[in-house]
Amino acid sequence: MSDTDNHKIESEKNDDNNKQMTPSGNAVVIAEPAGGAGDAGSNQKWTREHMMFLSAVQYRILDAFLSLSVRYKIAGTLVVILILTVISLGAVTFSRQKAMLEQEMKSRAQVLVQQLANVGKEGLLTKQELPVFTTITDFQKSGGVVYAMVTDTGGKVFVHSDLSRKGELQTDKVSLRSIRADALLFQVMEYQGEPVMDAALPIITKARNLKIGTARIGISMKALNEAIYRQKVIFFWIAMTFMVIGLTISFALGKILTRPIFTLSEGMQNVARGDVSALIKVGLKDEIGRLAEAFNDMILSLREKLHMEKYLSGSAVKSIRRHRDAAHLRLGGEEKYVTALFTDVRGFTSMSEKMKPEEVVGLLNIYLNLQAKVIHQWGGVVDKFVGDEVMAIFEGKGEEIKAARAAVEIQRYCTALNEARSATGAKQIQIGIGLNSGDVIMGNMGSEDHMDYTVIGDTINVASRLCGIARPGQIVVSKTIADEIGSLSLLKKLEPVMLKGKDKPTEVHEVVEVKGAARQEMRQIMDAPVEYQLAGLAEEKDHGIAKNLSSWGCLLEMPSPIGIGSKLTISLELRPLGTITVDGSVHHTSKKDSKYYAGVHFLDMHGTSRFQIVEWIHQVESDAKDIKEIAA
Repeated sequence: MSDTDNHKIESEKNDDNNKQMTPSGNAVVIAEPAGGAGDAGSNQKWTREHMMFLSAVQYRILDAFLSLSVRYKIAGTLVVILILTVISLGAVTFSRQKAMLEQEMKSRAQVLVQQLANVGKEGLLTKQELPVFTTITDFQKSGGVVYAMVTDTGGKVFVHSDLSRKGELQTDKVSLRSIRADALLFQVMEYQGEPVMDAALPIITKARNLKIGTARIGISMKALNEAIYRQKVIFFWIAMTFMVIGLTISFALGKILTRPIFTLSEGMQNVARGDVSALIKVGLKDEIGRLAEAFNDMILSLREKLHMEKYLSGSAVKSIRRHRDAAHLRLGGEEKYVTALFTDVRGFTSMSEKMKPEEVVGLLNIYLNLQAKVIHQWGGVVDKFVGDEVMAIFEGKGEEIKAARAAVEIQRYCTALNEARSATGAKQIQIGIGLNSGDVIMGNMGSEDHMDYTVIGDTINVASRLCGIARPGQIVVSKTIADEIGSLSLLKKLEPVMLKGKDKPTEVHEVVEVKGAARQEMRQIMDAPVEYQLAGLAEEKDHGIAKNLSSWGCLLEMPSPIGIGSKLTISLELRPLGTITVDGSVHHTSKKDSKYYAGVHFLDMHGTSRFQIVEWIHQVESDAKDIKEIAA
């Protein structure tokens, strides 16, 4: 082919590719729409709103992702990686497979079109069509050949597989490119709605090196596309299988990896609720395992802290918290108004001489525990236990009445406990109580190396002396206390007494009764499962929870409401006493947070059962071995 022909072919290609150019050959210029500054401002406003909207969507997506569980984040990340891997592998595989199949198709087309060119050369030179048509017919018998033809240099069909197209002038773009080609040319086109690979080879005479025509053959790509489609289907199902397996493994792995995290989270929630009774168990040795070990060490440290707080008074703990930012604690104190409450066991020395040391400690702890609970319930703080003596402080003016109520309830609870212990032949304890109020010095007392946060002053000394003169079961208060609680209590004036360290007799009173101290015995806060049945419905048993208990009744949480005055039989499981069955009557009902509560008063409680409940309520958990070690 001449340089002129090449120039024409290139010109036609450029004409085909430059349909978007102006007649002058320049690129088409898109003019700006007519408008003013208002349109520009509107576009800027729309752009700002658009960006704000996109930012809001992006923030919501990020927030939703961050809100997902770690398990789903891990699983999602692994799934995304798996999907990208499968897609990449599929793209590379199909690309290479398609290239290989196309190369095979081109090789076959090249062989066939070369054979057709050799036969066509002789046919064009001799004007013999039959040998060329015979060759084309043989090609079509081999399958896959859609058409074959030989054209002269002008594009006129010399021989065609379709006899009706003999002598037709080829003017379509593919044909024109084939006619102008000076070497083997492959083109992909559609022929009668079917994808075809067209192979064109110029027919050139050897003698003059003159192009006399073109041999063309069209091979169907339908088989190629079907093969690729089948491979895609197979790959799709293989990929889906791996996706399902990957999802399963991802979620299982996410669950395995996040299980220790959830365990840590539950442990932290328990600590936040104040429960440091259980350590978390994580068998991993990685970073999560080391984190769990550090968390368990923290729980043990908190236990030590809580255990040490039990050896300190509430006021000492508050003082430490107030000065936790200070590098060193200093000795000294400040003046404060307090009400001091002292209790002391009567006849303790002679009684302890007749008992084993561990028995003395066990008995004393029961009564000390009783007194401490009552003091805390009325807002007081146990400053210290001195043997069989309790020293408690009620800080602030106006606290005298609370201290008096606490003293009355202590005596009442001790009376009820002594009655129960007497019925079973156990030892009892009688105590005397003294109360006084006034200004004291409260602060750190002792040495720089060992100090005690306590109170000192004449007010404390007088309260201790009043406790010393109180008889068993008696509450003796100073004139200061009597003046403050006189309108809310029944007092009995006693003979003035000469206290140690005083020049004049001190006016004292005995507290007989005080308003607000209503309960006769202690109640046990609990969550014990019970079984109950309404009177007359022996076959229908329901289950509830006893929230607190005394020998006179309990507060019962129930699954359904019950009427005031209803009679019922309750079975309580109290370890180690076993099951205690008692009849009761509903005195009041309430509902809170979709739960029903009933205050039940026990009826016909037998003496033995009542005394057992009283002793059970006042029991103190202790280790017999520890008691023996302390006694030793």
